[in-house]
Amino acid sequence: MTRSPLPAAVPAAADDTLRIASVNWHYGGLDDDGSDVRWRQTVDVLGEVGAQVVLCQEFGVAQPALRQSRHVQRTANALGSEAVLGPVPPGARSALHTAILVDTRTTGVSIEAEVPYTHTRFGGTQHESWCGVQLRLPGLEDLDQDLDCYSVHLPARSAVEQLSQAQTLAALLTAPERLVLVGGDFNGYPRGGPAVTADELERLPPHLRVTRCREGADGALEANYDVDDVFGRAGLFDLAFSLPAELRNPPELRATGRGGARVDRLYASPEVAGAATGYWQVRVGSDHDAVVFDVNLAALRRIVSSRAGMREGGR
Repeated sequence: MTRSPLPAAVPAAADDTLRIASVNWHYGGLDDDGSDVRWRQTVDVLGEVGAQVVLCQEFGVAQPALRQSRHVQRTANALGSEAVLGPVPPGARSALHTAILVDTRTTGVSIEAEVPYTHTRFGGTQHESWCGVQLRLPGLEDLDQDLDCYSVHLPARSAVEQLSQAQTLAALLTAPERLVLVGGDFNGYPRGGPAVTADELERLPPHLRVTRCREGADGALEANYDVDDVFGRAGLFDLAFSLPAELRNPPELRATGRGGARVDRLYASPEVAGAATGYWQVRVGSDHDAVVFDVNLAALRRIVSSRAGMREGGR
């Protein structure tokens, strides 16, 4: 089987680096005829890239009651990872889950807890558009500091539901002491680009034009940035946009999905963003590109230690 081509330069991860990927698997990487060629392509690329944490969307199978657990375990085994399976996002037309895969065997990273993803704490049962884990990273044990890591898949067909889900999640992440990484398929445009024209918006498929656009004062369509603005107001940084061009491959920001938007993104708290060192956009066996980020753990430890020292000094 031919592998999906890698970018010209996806180097091996440097020492003391956490490599994170976000992947929309497009129906789990499985076709209606049962073929798993696309799944194998995605697994091959993730393995070649050396992703240690994989934030998954559209991670499902036909007849999920019979095959979902097997598909999860098979994928985790192929990537040497531990799997946490999240919910089917609201409004999904198929049983396509969010999930997170973590290499806990070779990285020194441990899963401290799974983040509840329903409103059960309020007595309800509504599923949300994400799953999460609290990761303990090497060298941060003495500081009792975890990384709250989320895989998100916002609904494609309702701008109202997108905004509601984004606000619910962002409101949970605003504590200033938390290290946060939120990645996935946000089904909308970021202010960080690439820029989109009114003509391009007019050419969107109708179901995307409904959610990703609004009418401007002159009646022309303009991009809907509501979701991106929510995470910005929560103090989180769009990682690809905040990295300098020389640390990105490709250096210019490009669409990651067929709808012409950079829908696949990672947002991070300032400390995590300050330790980010690289970004790659990679073709996989999907209708989305995967996005891959490096976070230097030594830099993150220095930032967190400095923050702790300033807090102690201010007492």
